[in-house]
Amino acid sequence: MTALSSAPQGAGPATAGFKSGSARSSAPLIYLLEDDPIMAECLALSCRRAPSSPTIKVFADAISAMADFDHGLPNLILLDIMLNGPNGFTFLNELMSYSDTSAIPIILITSLELRARSLEHYGVREILSKETLTPAGLTAIVGRYV
Repeated sequence: MTALSSAPQGAGPATAGFKSGSARSSAPLIYLLEDDPIMAECLALSCRRAPSSPTIKVFADAISAMADFDHGLPNLILLDIMLNGPNGFTFLNELMSYSDTSAIPIILITSLELRARSLEHYGVREILSKETLTPAGLTAIVGRYV
C-alpha cells in the first residue's frame, strides 16, 4: 500500500492545536470522499439537511482529503471504498496510524458487501449500501453523528 503522507509514523498530520470541525466555524465539519461527482453532490445535499447544518468538504481522492487535515479535523468522514488512486482501505489505514485522526467516526458508503464488525477497529461506525441508501436515510444517519 502507498503511504498518503510523508509525516513520520505516529507524528500525525500537522493538526496540533486544531479541534474537530476547526475553530473557523461552529458547524460540524464532514469530509465526503467520493470520486463520482454526481453521487458526491447528491450525498452532500443530503448531509447538508442534517439538523446541525454541517459544512461538507468533498474530495475525489484520499490524498486531497489527507492534505486538508492541516486545516482542521472533520467531525465525521463519509468514505467510498472504491476511490481512484489510493482506495478507501488505504485511507483507513492511514487514519489509524495517527492518534489525532484515528478517533474520527467513519461511515462507509459503498457497493461492496462489507461487514461493519470487521472494520470497527478502523473507526467504521456504519456501512451504507449505495443501492439502497435514500436521501432521508443518509440525513438521519448523519444527524446521529454531528
